[in-house]
Amino acid sequence: MNTRLSNDDLLKLIEILTPKIKKSLGNTKLQDQEDLQQEIKLKILESREKLQNLKPQDFEGFLAQFIQSKNDIIDFGK
Repeated sequence: MNTRLSNDDLLKLIEILTPKIKKSLGNTKLQDQEDLQQEIKLKILESREKLQNLKPQDFEGFLAQFIQSKNDIIDFGK
């Protein structure tokens, strides 16, 4: 199963989010809104690249990391 977003899917996502982005920038100076809107869209694109390069951790790795974090908390209390 391919869960990666295609370029078309990503453009559609940005199109869907654009009204929310514009509404969120309502309290921003008018001359800054366009730049901030472009910056937010750029961050969405950058996030996609980062997320698609991540590999999921297997259960054993997750469990070892979880146990280590619990041990760190316990050791910290000493």
